[in-house]
Amino acid sequence: MPDPDIAELRAQARQRALHRPPTAFDGTVDDLHLSQLALRRYTPRITSGTAIVFLHGGYGVFGDLDLQDGRCRRMAEAMHATVLSVDYRLAPEASLDDAVDDALQGVATLAGSHRPLLVSGDSAGAAVAVRAAARQLAPIDGLLLTSPNIDLSLAHVDRSQPESPDLALSAWAFARWGRGEQAQVGSSLPIPSADYPATLMAVGSRDGLRGDAEAFARSCTAAGVRNRVITVDGEGHGLSAGALERLWAQARDFFAVTPPS
Repeated sequence: MPDPDIAELRAQARQRALHRPPTAFDGTVDDLHLSQLALRRYTPRITSGTAIVFLHGGYGVFGDLDLQDGRCRRMAEAMHATVLSVDYRLAPEASLDDAVDDALQGVATLAGSHRPLLVSGDSAGAAVAVRAAARQLAPIDGLLLTSPNIDLSLAHVDRSQPESPDLALSAWAFARWGRGEQAQVGSSLPIPSADYPATLMAVGSRDGLRGDAEAFARSCTAAGVRNRVITVDGEGHGLSAGALERLWAQARDFFAVTPPS
């Protein structure tokens, strides 16, 4: 495909975020900075001690702390968890490895003071999450992935499904973000080891990325890693608010999040 107008894609995403109605939140929201890295922390009034590092979607080329601000607020309340959203670096200026470094900075910020400590990635954010967990440099207890775009080669995409992300844009973006990972023969799925964190994934039945989730689940099972894929019937890429609420309820059980007393 011709080179997309990245500045325009980013401006459009920014405008979508700014025009969404504000989401009420029973807690505090703080903007933080670690050197050049921007983060946003959501602390619900009622908390279980759980923490979640959140990585937004956006093909690896757009998105910021405002893109899924409402989701972070709802997730913090539903999971009784402190949520730390990370404004990770994007292509084409930066690589996926740079984004993983940023995600791990977010994990390090919460490590030692919260358990369980989860990493949640949506769409392209899931690619960052699974690679951050693979580095095994931080105490990540679990992965919570939605509509996960994990395989940069796009080898597992079911192109017959009607509500997938823009695959041409995905291919263009991942070739630059992955800096060669996409060009590997076959799949570029990370290979979990036995000590990889438990992984819960949710994907719409009409989303071509369902194949990514199922392929990664097979890799987890082969390595002895506890995992589950939740297929949301009738939904495409990007889960509805109702589906997310149901997912978070199941995630509390899957990751043994203790309800606050």
